[in-house]
This record gives sequence, structure tokens and C-alpha cells, in this order.
Amino acid sequence: MQLRQSCVSGDRPKSCPHCGQRGLHRHGAYQKHSKVDGLADEDQKTIQRYLCPLCGRTCSVLPDDMLPYRPISAKLTQAWFDAAVRGDTGPPVTEKEGGCLRRAFKRFTERVAPLTAILGQMIRVIKPTAQKLWQALRTFGNLRDILRLLAQKFNTSLLGHYRCLQSG
Repeated sequence: MQLRQSCVSGDRPKSCPHCGQRGLHRHGAYQKHSKVDGLADEDQKTIQRYLCPLCGRTCSVLPDDMLPYRPISAKLTQAWFDAAVRGDTGPPVTEKEGGCLRRAFKRFTERVAPLTAILGQMIRVIKPTAQKLWQALRTFGNLRDILRLLAQKFNTSLLGHYRCLQSG
């Protein structure tokens, strides 16, 4: 399970998101890249994993500026989605980043119906398109805020209903 950094007070979860047991143990870490091209140190972040001694399941704390399972930053994704809604070309990106961003926006368009069902009256859009849904989501703030809202209140994410976000 992945938790958003803003959902955790301090440097680690207070209790297991699966069973509620307190006292999680550090259980290794992994490197996550925030850019597709170039692996400068600032583009890599160490994601700490934690193990619950009671249920044996693990969780990790993902920084707010990263999307689950995507090598692109939330800031770049937000700029790309904003431009796509306006009909602009978007910020300058490399070929690989452009491919990732196009796939992310395509995935978002496939998630319009599920996200609309999940958010219900919070978005106040009837039969939304991807553009209308994105505009409605942006009323909640930037992409970091949107990801936090979806993770905290609905155990889902913008681009997928990932198993890692589901509670036990």
C-alpha cells in the first residue's frame, strides 16, 4: 500500500494502514525517478517501506509530487493536463516524457466515468468529458491536492484504482 506524504504526520505512518497495529518497522527502501530522461540526483527519491509485525504487510510513503507507477512529476503532469484542456501544446518535454504524458492523459480520459462516480456531487458536472472533469478537479487545487484528496477520502488515484491504495 502506498500512502501520500501529506497523509502521514512525521517521517513514518503511526499505524499500519491494513490492520491498525502501531509500531511499524522500517523494511528497506527503493529509488523512484521523477523524470523519464536524465537521472540526476534531484530526479531520484528514496521511498521508504515499512513492515507491520502483526499482519506482515508492507506500506510505503510516496512524496506528494509523484504519481503512483509513473516516472513523471505531478508538476509536469499538471502543466500538461492544463495545456491539453486549453488545446495548447503544453510545456517543452523530451520525446520519452511526451509519450508518458500522452499515455497518462489517455488513461485519465478512460477514468472519467469511474472518477465521476466516486466524486459524485463534489464535482457538480453532469456527463463530463475529460476536459470538464479536469477543470472540476482543479477547483480542489493543484495536482498534489487532487492526488491527496483521492487517496485520503476515496482510496484511489487519478490514473488508476491501484491495489496499493486499497486498505486491507
